[in-house]
Amino acid sequence: MTESTGMSTGTATTGTQVGIRTGTDVVAIPGQRAPAGDQVDIAVAFIRETLNEGDFGILDAFAHPDIRDLSDVRVFDDGIAGLRFSVVAARRAMPDIYARIISARRTGADTVETRLELTGTYLGANLAPSPRHGRRATWRQHHLWSFRGARASAHLGWIDRTALRAALGEPY
Repeated sequence: MTESTGMSTGTATTGTQVGIRTGTDVVAIPGQRAPAGDQVDIAVAFIRETLNEGDFGILDAFAHPDIRDLSDVRVFDDGIAGLRFSVVAARRAMPDIYARIISARRTGADTVETRLELTGTYLGANLAPSPRHGRRATWRQHHLWSFRGARASAHLGWIDRTALRAALGEPY
């Protein structure tokens, strides 16, 4: 298995296997699992690339196809499609959304915790402006990601809806 990375020679992760970079490709080493530190790195990359930049290229490497959201108030529908839809909806409502990573750390053998502070300016649909159009919001999120190898398989999250409601009004 080969994956293009655009990076130079070294060690890399592809899926749940460890590989070696050769020029711009990653060649998998069969039977090698990704180190737990890579789980933190992939969670941080997901936030930076997918949420902040709108680049969904890392999504398949980050999440199992059957990823589940176990949050009390669901953050996304199960599966990669649900996770993608949730991020697209957030970026559509707030095109300048930015997640500052407060912390990203391992909290167990296969669990990563990310604490974020998000900011964004709400832009409603052009044909249906609302009183919240143009309002800026700052809020916090806390996420626990459970991994199987190098891919997230479950999520438990909390969003500071009180801060969102204070900035944007109901229904947040």
